[in-house]
Amino acid sequence: MLETSSRLHTFIYAALLTVVLICASIHLSAYVATSLDPNQPSTLIFISVIVSGVLAPPASFLLAVYSHKLINVQEQLHLLATTDPLTGLLNRRAFEVFYDREIARYKRTGQPVALLVLDLDHFKFVNNAHGHAGGDIALRKLAECLRSSIRYGTDEVARWGGEEFTILLTNTGRDTAIRAALRFRRQIETLLIEHDGQTIKLTASFGITVCDEKESLEDAVARADKCLRQAKSHGRNKVVAFPELADKLQSEQAA
Repeated sequence: MLETSSRLHTFIYAALLTVVLICASIHLSAYVATSLDPNQPSTLIFISVIVSGVLAPPASFLLAVYSHKLINVQEQLHLLATTDPLTGLLNRRAFEVFYDREIARYKRTGQPVALLVLDLDHFKFVNNAHGHAGGDIALRKLAECLRSSIRYGTDEVARWGGEEFTILLTNTGRDTAIRAALRFRRQIETLLIEHDGQTIKLTASFGITVCDEKESLEDAVARADKCLRQAKSHGRNKVVAFPELADKLQSEQAA
């Protein structure tokens, strides 16, 4: 389905095209009629106006339908190129474009950008116990949970690969990013996913870094991934922020 704005643009395009076709036909008819009969051009002009009024609207409608289909195809191609087919989240390429845009904004405004990398704990066991269908359902439910938990229009979440996801938090420093990650972690561990009469439970480990305005997404992910590995080594279902695990964070997670 086309977005509402696309439908509106298609309707306006058809209406304007109808007017243009009618006006062009009248002008052309007037010129031709004057050339054929300089004394009485009105009859030919009148006939042309009637013919144009009858033919222009359906012609415009057909062109609008064709334009509608082209827009729909373009939207579908854009969706395929920018989203992960399983979860509907951004894919790596689209997330990198978003990251570059936010880093450019960071350079202009000085508002920090935080990157979170999360990986589901022991997800192989989920696939073994519930099959790949159960694992796919779990990933989709997790994607819905993350999408509904970020700030709409400012933050973004992507499937990085397998059971690993990335979240970019705009205008967010280290402490705020830690609190957000702790909230995500609690939401994930309380998420109950039903499949074939069984309940799938998930936990996730998080790595956090505040991005540098001069670094690439690859470098930022590598640093956050290092923190993620520390979270795994500390027993999983943990949050580790660069450069190290804060004392207050340890107490919050223990609570």
